[in-house]
Amino acid sequence: MTKTKILFSPQIKKMIEFMGDYYEKNECYPKLTEIGDVLKVTKQRVSILLKDAEKLGLVKSSDVFMRKYSLITFPKNSKLKVNNYYEL
Repeated sequence: MTKTKILFSPQIKKMIEFMGDYYEKNECYPKLTEIGDVLKVTKQRVSILLKDAEKLGLVKSSDVFMRKYSLITFPKNSKLKVNNYYEL
């Protein structure tokens, strides 16, 4: 089994941190539009970022049809390093 390196995006870091903070305050995860408003991107871009985060193992998709996402763990901000390569 070979390990591949994936570049961790700064936008993914912002998105994961926002989802964690939002969940702590509201006990639910934000909608794509709410994430898009914070990151100042479209819903389509948010869904692409979520798919990339899913490949990195940061979020999981709990419903195939509605594409509901949730964090796998509550990451500490210090663990989310921007622009570093992570081995999967």
